[in-house]
Amino acid sequence: MLARRLSFVLVALVLMLASYLYGRSESPAGVSAENRESVALYAEALETVEEDYVGQEAIDPKEQAYGAIEGMLETLGDEGHTRFLSPVESEQSRQGLSSTYVGVGIKLDNKDGEVVVTSPIDGSPAEEAGIESGDVLVAVDGKSVQGENIKEIGDKVRGPEGSEVELTMLREGEERDFTVERAELEVSAASWSLIPDTDVAHLRLASFSENSAEKLAEATAEARLAGAERFVLDLRDNTGGLVGQAKEVAAQFLPAGSSIFIRKDADGEEEVTYVPDGNEPLDAPLVVLVNEGSASSAEIVAGALRDNERARVVGETTFGTGTVLDEYTLSDGSAILLGVAEWLTPNGDFIRGSGIEPDVEVSLKEDQEPRTPEETRDLSKEEVFEEDAQLERAFEVLQEGE
Repeated sequence: MLARRLSFVLVALVLMLASYLYGRSESPAGVSAENRESVALYAEALETVEEDYVGQEAIDPKEQAYGAIEGMLETLGDEGHTRFLSPVESEQSRQGLSSTYVGVGIKLDNKDGEVVVTSPIDGSPAEEAGIESGDVLVAVDGKSVQGENIKEIGDKVRGPEGSEVELTMLREGEERDFTVERAELEVSAASWSLIPDTDVAHLRLASFSENSAEKLAEATAEARLAGAERFVLDLRDNTGGLVGQAKEVAAQFLPAGSSIFIRKDADGEEEVTYVPDGNEPLDAPLVVLVNEGSASSAEIVAGALRDNERARVVGETTFGTGTVLDEYTLSDGSAILLGVAEWLTPNGDFIRGSGIEPDVEVSLKEDQEPRTPEETRDLSKEEVFEEDAQLERAFEVLQEGE
C-alpha cells in the first residue's frame, strides 16, 4: 500500500517536472536535452529508492531534494562559496549581514579539504575561548566532522542561546578542545585607537555588513578629531559581506574615477566599477593590514587600494575568495548562493584561489594574534607592538613613507 502511494507521488512529481521542463523549453532560454536526460535519471533513482529501500520510514522527500541540490552544487568546485541554504540557514545568512545574531562567533570555510576558521568575531565567545583564525575544526561535541559539508557542521555548532558546545580544533598539529557558550552577538563593525605617542590611528573594520561603511567613516572622523593624521586600515580576519559596502569603503580613500574592481561574468564579459564623481576621499597616509582570514569584500578593498597606489598592503596573503555570489530564493524559503562572476582587481589580477599578496609580507610571532583597538587602547606603544608584530610593521611602513 505504501509503495503504491509513493509511486503515485512519484508519478505526480514526474508529471509536474515534465510540465515545468516543457514550459521552460517553450521559453527563449530553453532547456537542453542533456538537462532533460539528467532530470529523468534523477527521477529513475528516486523511484528505485522509494520502491525498494528497506528503511521506508527514513524517506523524506524534502531532504532528498535538498541533498540532490547540495550534491549538484558541490560538483561545481566553488567550495565554501557557492552553496545551498535551507530556509533556516537562509534566514541566518541574512541575519549575519545585520548587526546582531546568535552563535559562537566563528566563520568557517572549506580550504584544501579542511574546515578552517576564517576568523573569530571580535568579542565573541569563540574569541574569548581562544579560537583563532586558521584553526581547523575536526570535531563538535567529541564527534568527528571529517567528510561533512559546511551545512552539516554548521547545524552541529548552532544551538539555543546560553547552551554550550565543545569544539575540537587542530592547531600546528595539536588538537585543542574549546568549550564555547552560544550567545546573541552584537558585532561592532568599526573601531579605532591611537597608537600611543604617535599620530597614527589603528582603524579596524571587522565586517562588510549593513552600515559598515558608515561606521568606518564615523570611526575615522573620531580618530582625526583625536589627532590622527595617518592610518592603518586593519582588515585582518574580515571575511567580507556586502559588495555595496566594499564600494563605499573603497570610495572613502580613493578619488573619483578610480577603478574599484572588475566583474567578469560567465560569458567572459568584464564590467569595471568606479568611484563616483564628486567623491571626496580621506587624503592621509594609509597602510592596509591583511592576513589569511581577510576574504571577499576585504580582498576587493585591499586590491583596489593597492592597485591604485593609494596604500601599501602589509601582512599575509589573503584567503582567495573571488567569486560574486547571487542569492536565488527557492519556493520553500531555501536558497542557492551561486557564484555568477569573478572579482578581479583594477589591474586585472584574479582573487579567487590566489588571494591578495601583500607588498610587505610579515607574520605574527609565536603566541601572538591580531589585536583589536579595544584590546590595545590602554597599552603603551611598546606593549602594543610586543603584542602584534604585523601592526608594528604596518606602523614602520607608514614611517618609511614620510
